[in-house]
Amino acid sequence: MALQLGVVKPYTAFDCNQKLVKCTHDHERPSNVSIAIKNSCNPYFYQVMRAAVLRGQSPNRFEDARLGLGQWQKMVKSFGLGEKLGVDMSQEKRGLIPSPDYYDKRLGHHRWNYKTVYSLSIGQGEIGITGLQMANVLATIANRGYYYTPHFVRGIGNGGPLPEYQQRHYTAVDTTLFKYIIPGMQQVVDSKGGTGNLASLAQFGISVAGKTGTVQNPHGFDHATFAAFAPAQDPKIAIAVFIENSGFGGVSAAPAAGLMIEQYLRGKVAPTAKPGKTG
Repeated sequence: MALQLGVVKPYTAFDCNQKLVKCTHDHERPSNVSIAIKNSCNPYFYQVMRAAVLRGQSPNRFEDARLGLGQWQKMVKSFGLGEKLGVDMSQEKRGLIPSPDYYDKRLGHHRWNYKTVYSLSIGQGEIGITGLQMANVLATIANRGYYYTPHFVRGIGNGGPLPEYQQRHYTAVDTTLFKYIIPGMQQVVDSKGGTGNLASLAQFGISVAGKTGTVQNPHGFDHATFAAFAPAQDPKIAIAVFIENSGFGGVSAAPAAGLMIEQYLRGKVAPTAKPGKTG
């Protein structure tokens, strides 16, 4: 979205400035988008979102944040977040992508700014997202900018899915920009030192594109998340794994996803693959 708004370029660099927000591990300087994704650099994305939200649209800093956040929210929702996707099963959850009105109601009009909501930049704060929505976001990136409404019924009679499940839903981001995101997601898994390399299937000639996540939990151990698609250049599967109270996403969720992707693409899991990762 920041690329779409023109506030960053694929080669934009930001320092890993932990005075802004904590980064969970040491890593190389995030001198471009790919390196930042590979290393899951929180300060980098703090600064990316700040550039996207605070664009000088109003001389009033509170109004500037309000305008920018409203535009950000609409773009995020185009990825199928914050609303029901319309799957063919009941009890689907909506999730939450907070709007300026949401913060006005909670904190008061012109009583909040970017520093109040910066946790959104790393997927925390008031954001609410379901596992299905996360998998759908990965499918959207895999498709380079569009998704089909997820459905569980493959077909009715001799026909395929109903027409509403065959319609492409495009995001507010130009389809040409997704190519700048995917290489960094491949490095997350395929490169040495990537935060999700325990999901690697490089030994089978399969490149996995993914992103780790660690969800802070004030009630106990953090939750581990990992979302991915593969093969990166010709995607056949998108997946999201959430494991409660399991710590870093790269430690437990990533290898679990790797095993499921391997089973789906190869039809089996190599008995000697990923030693120690089945626990």
